[in-house]
Amino acid sequence: MSRARSTLAAAVTTVLALTAGALTVVPAYAAAAPAPAAASAQQQAQLSFPARSEIVSAGTKGFLTKGEKLLWTDLQTGATTELPGTPIGDSASDVVGVTTAPNVFRIYDMASGAEPVTIDLSGRGVTYTAAGISGTTLALWAGGELHLVSDEGGTVQDRKVPGITAAAVWGATVTHTRQNEFAVAYRSDKPTVAVVDVTTGTVTGFHSAKETSSVFASDTSVVWTEQSGGSFDLAVLDRATDTTTVTPLGSGQRAQVELIGDWALTADPRGLMNAVSPDLVPLTARSLKDRTTTVRLLDHRSSAALAPDGTLLVRGGTEEHGEGLYRISLGENGIPTAALVAGSGESTGLGTPVASVPETVTLGSNWSQALFSWTLARNNVQGKLTLRHTASGLTKNATVSSVYTTKPPFTVSYGWFGLLDTASAPAGDYTWEFTATPLNGIGDPVSASGSFAVTRPVAAAHDFDGNSSPDVLARDAAGRLWRDDTFFPDQEVMPAGRSLVGGGWQEYDRIEVAGNLGGSATDDLVARDRTGGLWLYQGKGDGGFTPRTRIGTNWQIYDKITGGGDLTSDGKPDLLATDKSGGLWLYPGTGNVNAPLGDRKKIGGGWGVYNLVTATGNMAGASPGDLLARDSSGVLWLYLGLGNGTFTPRVRVGGGWNAYTHLVPIGNADRYGRPDLLAVGPNGSYLYASSGIWNRLFMSRRNTGLYSGETTTFNDYS
Repeated sequence: MSRARSTLAAAVTTVLALTAGALTVVPAYAAAAPAPAAASAQQQAQLSFPARSEIVSAGTKGFLTKGEKLLWTDLQTGATTELPGTPIGDSASDVVGVTTAPNVFRIYDMASGAEPVTIDLSGRGVTYTAAGISGTTLALWAGGELHLVSDEGGTVQDRKVPGITAAAVWGATVTHTRQNEFAVAYRSDKPTVAVVDVTTGTVTGFHSAKETSSVFASDTSVVWTEQSGGSFDLAVLDRATDTTTVTPLGSGQRAQVELIGDWALTADPRGLMNAVSPDLVPLTARSLKDRTTTVRLLDHRSSAALAPDGTLLVRGGTEEHGEGLYRISLGENGIPTAALVAGSGESTGLGTPVASVPETVTLGSNWSQALFSWTLARNNVQGKLTLRHTASGLTKNATVSSVYTTKPPFTVSYGWFGLLDTASAPAGDYTWEFTATPLNGIGDPVSASGSFAVTRPVAAAHDFDGNSSPDVLARDAAGRLWRDDTFFPDQEVMPAGRSLVGGGWQEYDRIEVAGNLGGSATDDLVARDRTGGLWLYQGKGDGGFTPRTRIGTNWQIYDKITGGGDLTSDGKPDLLATDKSGGLWLYPGTGNVNAPLGDRKKIGGGWGVYNLVTATGNMAGASPGDLLARDSSGVLWLYLGLGNGTFTPRVRVGGGWNAYTHLVPIGNADRYGRPDLLAVGPNGSYLYASSGIWNRLFMSRRNTGLYSGETTTFNDYS
């Protein structure tokens, strides 16, 4: 038994009624007293309202609900009976109408259990659409006209209501009232409200209106809601004087209205799951006597049915008592109250978030994704998420909304691509904090927190700090070497922080990223001093490098040096150098830190025509590393690696490349899995994203946030 049902008899809460600007406390929730149309409190405690269902109709013996099934629930026993078809509307009795097939309608008397009456209108050349039911009389639209249809001793009686013609059935509403009337809102040449006497089949009054979403009638009043944009007003017609007054209600998706005594009840029926404004979400009673006194009855309502005794059975909920069926009746003081009749076991509030967060997130250099989700008691929330790297304090702040669904689980999910607000996420420990705020104002925000770890098992090319996002090295005029981390949040390479590697680098005339030349997990640097000595700096994986080790002499014979690509298909990066006579030499990598380069091998001549050569890795789609070379006229050429230390004949990439001073094979900067090219010139830097196709090498050129206005500060990039 749910908490709401088990505490029904003693549940008494208070609400605030606004009367002439003052706050007055009036009773709102009380155990329903026995009445001709109501079961006793003990019987109510045995009832269960079907979860994720809506109230359709209510009688003295039971009520009809529509969910996954159409069910009649007996108020005395709680037993349910499944009915076929689509429900027609509220008859305020134990008579139930359903549509079983196009133009075929069936009427059940659930109190007597008699055989149902079938009204078959097929073959008449017109489509009948069910709009409402009063007793055993159906209100049906046909060709835009309203018909009253009943079975009289086996003969179908079809009466067309004179004067009512709807331009479109969609949007028209027909509501049954206990006075043997239908209240009708529709549009012909203009919006109109009418009251139809079921006995005579005639209209007792037409009334001009604005766009309406709901209408209801009583002996003394006709009320409807009028819409203007997203705002709604309550229109009240005094039937004795034929005068109408209008009161603003607020904004919402819809505004439903019913009457009980001298009170109009209004609410947005979609408020729990859809509303993003709390104005019309609560079920609120408004006095028709002074038009200012209001009573908040429920936190929300989604459907309602008129009971034979004039009370209302409302499907809705409160944060305290939960979801279910509530009876709205007038108390001894004439003020409406709400009492729980049958709970559904569902929570009206958000509940405690149940997190589904991985303990370990493994991120690569591509667009790998980790899924975080939180399950709540309902949706229609906005979530705020903060991920925080424990060591650095770097964060990711995200705003996420729940996805609309009518059945659980109600989840808020976030797919994380390994990006923080200003950087790619490094490996290490993280914390997360999640807060869900109801968009409709029902209940307080709820929060949860926890931790997880990020691993990055594979080192990425040109990545020196282990976050799988490429870094660029730049030397300034004072000889200091700087490392710029990058990240790619939204189709653009952005700087993610600059760190000083160290000073004294002015003694080198060549600085090149050489790939994992020394056998560690991170790319290394080679630097040539001005006497021809070649030095190796091994990457440590934290953004820094080990002390240098000499790995060669007499390298002054070369005018260009490049590395990082595997040209021999042995899994080890190699070095290339061109001498001053145009010879191209290959130094195969060994993976041995003590002797990282094998014996050189000449693999080509005529390379003196180029003023820039750079090894790019597998940029053009084949597995071996490739080579780009720029000639003195600014034309860029592609040499596809064959995997044996040689290349295919060159392919022209394009002209105008003499606008750049440096071409840096930056690695997988755009996270799509292929090495890209960073071109640096006097006007800044640009990313050329690789397509992986040799004869259409680059997909696009993107401006970056790197070195804008700083190209006079730095004199070398790698």
